[in-house]
Amino acid sequence: MVWSTAGSFALFNILIMLYLLRTGCLQALLVVFFCGAQTMAQNKPVLGNDAEKFHASLSRYFSSAQQEQEMLTRLLDTVAKFHADSQWSRENLAGRLEQYQRLLVSLKRHYVYRRLCAMRNTKDTSEQAHVSVVSDKVSLLQSFVNSALQQPVITAINPADWEKLRLTKFAWLLQQARELAAHLPSVHDQEIVNRIGNPIYNSFIDRYDRLMDEVKAEPVTTPEGKLLEPLKNRSAIYRHKDATVRAAGAAAYYKAYEQHQEVIAATLVNIAVQGTALAKQYGYKSATERMYAKRLQLPEESVKEMLQGMTQYADVLKNFQQVQAANAQKITGVEKVHSWDLSVPSGYTAPVQTFEEARQTMLRALAPLGETYTSHFAWLMDPGNGGLEIAGGKNRLTENTSVGFPGVPVSLYMTGYNGETRSTLVLIHEGGHAIHQQLMTEGTTVPSYSAGPAFLNEAFAMFNELLLLDEWTKSSENVAAKAFYTQSFASYLATEIFTSAEEGTFEQAVYDGVANGTVYTWQDVDRVYGQVMKQYDYFFADEPVRHGEWINKRLLFDDPVYNITYLYAVLVACKLYDMVHADPADFAVRYTALLKNGFDAPAATLLKKFMGFGLDREALLNAALDLMRKKTKDLQSLYAQMP
Repeated sequence: MVWSTAGSFALFNILIMLYLLRTGCLQALLVVFFCGAQTMAQNKPVLGNDAEKFHASLSRYFSSAQQEQEMLTRLLDTVAKFHADSQWSRENLAGRLEQYQRLLVSLKRHYVYRRLCAMRNTKDTSEQAHVSVVSDKVSLLQSFVNSALQQPVITAINPADWEKLRLTKFAWLLQQARELAAHLPSVHDQEIVNRIGNPIYNSFIDRYDRLMDEVKAEPVTTPEGKLLEPLKNRSAIYRHKDATVRAAGAAAYYKAYEQHQEVIAATLVNIAVQGTALAKQYGYKSATERMYAKRLQLPEESVKEMLQGMTQYADVLKNFQQVQAANAQKITGVEKVHSWDLSVPSGYTAPVQTFEEARQTMLRALAPLGETYTSHFAWLMDPGNGGLEIAGGKNRLTENTSVGFPGVPVSLYMTGYNGETRSTLVLIHEGGHAIHQQLMTEGTTVPSYSAGPAFLNEAFAMFNELLLLDEWTKSSENVAAKAFYTQSFASYLATEIFTSAEEGTFEQAVYDGVANGTVYTWQDVDRVYGQVMKQYDYFFADEPVRHGEWINKRLLFDDPVYNITYLYAVLVACKLYDMVHADPADFAVRYTALLKNGFDAPAATLLKKFMGFGLDREALLNAALDLMRKKTKDLQSLYAQMP
């Protein structure tokens, strides 16, 4: 076996993306050793000879910064007048809601423009301040309208009269207003939350981020005499051919974070306490109840049942881990394989793609979605149309996202595109969000209906990733390549299904424990984490150094109660994947209609109406777990063919 140490490793980068961007933590158990050197992107002109064309055209929003400022000043005056007019009645309701939609679209145009400017240059703090100003105006406008819709004269309107009053298209908006009446603060209370509550909450998040920036680790010395810093060089350590280096690196990595465990645990408790306090301002019992309702449209008990039921499928994950461990043992010769031994590369080189090569690959992958979808995606991927902000540069925000709104041009932002496997997965994912916005612009009559539960938005984007992984696997020219992409696919499923379940269960237990007084110290948090991980993880019980692994799961702190979103998202994505392979032509018609429709009903209703399935837990789980079982079986067969 030839050990490859040059370059970056494609699969490792995929999992770095999944863990560092999502959780901030690379659990080595899913970082598989079957990753070969990937040629560094700078050796290939990935974006061609004119990288500047890969910056989004801001003139699609406003002709100049001066025009944007002048128009915003006039817009805010109009918004203020809208707020000042408190006369809402049966007769003027349709007109007021039409005006509200126009104001919302106009504010969103300014928000997208200013956010793009801020992401391009994080050193310019004034740009971020401008984003916050517009964001607050959007929030206050929405609160004002929601409050107005609670007026007795409005709630007394009989739904039978909606058509006569030209309110039919606003039916879902009115229905939501009624259902959410108990969770809407007054405009005055919302201002207090904006001025006091949110800053306190955000201060705990900022504290965590500052602490994480201060973490330092003792370097590890390799047999060659080279010093490797475990935080900055973790991938190099885990790829090292010497097992003692890998073990020492893992121990040093976790020890570095343990030094701050007391303060970080206190921060997590603070976030849980303050999150619940804010939730109660919106009429919820807890932060978890509020977030599940907002992001999943599900009651807390339903989510708890899902999390509790997931443990019975832990064998699916453990089987995958055991297949990985057996292959790692074959390659490394290590008698007892640990999670940090799974990253050792086999030497396979995954090619870096130019942007044009990646564009063609993505369009082939998305072909089953039909002409409408692929033509929109092709438009977005043409840099001449000004929708791509992926060229990179100094002082850019480290984030990958898409921005847009019905009636507002979409843009896809990446810190930078480098042609590696991970980077292309990000591109097709964020492109999925952007195309969804474009299709809703064409299909929805009420711009507000572009806002839906986070898990369904994520499901559509993750579905794109599954199709890309599928295309790479099918087009592989040899066993080594096919095994690489099959393993990538299986690792993706393992992460999104089981890491989501682990993290969702852990987070729920922490919030419950904080509420009932059983979680207060770092030892309490450690205990809860260990209880969860021992149910799922093949390696965890024999790796005590990982007890504080939760410390580096950034979403717990930076975006609390979001991890569970990925579980529901991947379940829907896997169901879509199963359907598109069964009948591509029929699927394309129905899926396009679903995306264009927007969110004018609950997620379960929309899925049932357009795709023929709802959110039945067992049906969704069966599709996803069957797919993972198949990929694990395929991978085991391919490994058997490897020397």
